[in-house]
Amino acid sequence: PDFLQRINEAHRILILSHVNPDGDAIGSLLGVWHALQALGKEAIPLASSETPVYSQWLPGYEHVHVYEHGMPLPDADLVLLVDTATLPRVGPVYAEHAEELHRLPLLIVDHHVTNQGDGTLNLIVTHAAATCEILYHLFQAMAVEINPSLATCLLLGLTTDTQSYQTSATRASSLHVAGDLLAQGADHYRIVHEVYYALPPSSAALIGLSIEQMRIDHGVAWTFVTQAMMQITGAEDEAADEVTRMMQRVAGTKALVLFKERVDGTTKISLRSSPSINVATLAQTWGGGGHAQASGATLLMTPAQAAEEVLPRLRELVATYG
Repeated sequence: PDFLQRINEAHRILILSHVNPDGDAIGSLLGVWHALQALGKEAIPLASSETPVYSQWLPGYEHVHVYEHGMPLPDADLVLLVDTATLPRVGPVYAEHAEELHRLPLLIVDHHVTNQGDGTLNLIVTHAAATCEILYHLFQAMAVEINPSLATCLLLGLTTDTQSYQTSATRASSLHVAGDLLAQGADHYRIVHEVYYALPPSSAALIGLSIEQMRIDHGVAWTFVTQAMMQITGAEDEAADEVTRMMQRVAGTKALVLFKERVDGTTKISLRSSPSINVATLAQTWGGGGHAQASGATLLMTPAQAAEEVLPRLRELVATYG
């Protein structure tokens, strides 16, 4: 009721999610846009950076604005932040408009364990498999009709964040939500095709280069994606996520880290682990966060320097809890 009251009182709503958005971020962003349309509200879905190719066919995607350096913040009297633990994780939108954003009331819907609940109102359900799963229940409580377009956006987010219901966060309720979304007309075939059967050849080439360099030591696996590798293969930025997924399939791996070199010379680390090992605590060392078994952070150093920082700590974590 509090969420609905805030939304009813607002005239123009800005929808935000985290930088380098994944399927759950874009599914949530567009899911909220569709719901607000159904409520007769004007809303602006703003992506902080380029979106995954597999999400760009979603119903309503043409209404998503992708932020570029120097853009003014769209006029709004309410911010709805989805799938994001903190406002700084919004990236350049926050970096360039922090003061303006802090002046606006903030509603947060999220499932990350590192979320401290800094919103005016917060709906944080850490046991939910995806933010899209939480939104499904929120929309039901708000009596929003879930049409096929809205259902498709939510199902893409739920499918990608659970890796097709393989993650340890997947519960019976997650599958019930997926079933309801299918019953409400979600385009399951298109989701599966775009996410799993439309891998660009350039991404396949990057996976090959990176996996060839992968090393495993006492249950810890690691590899690199450099800017040189990106240029050689012509791969999209999101192709690195496919490398991480491939690493997770290697037997005997208790925890892994991918070191991805960014254009500005910094390094994005992607951490994954088996259920007994909490890598979110490690990610927080460098201002990152996420889930207990899937987290990330950005280190202001080269991939080689980042490996020297991260690997000893990850090995210690595995030795203690693995």
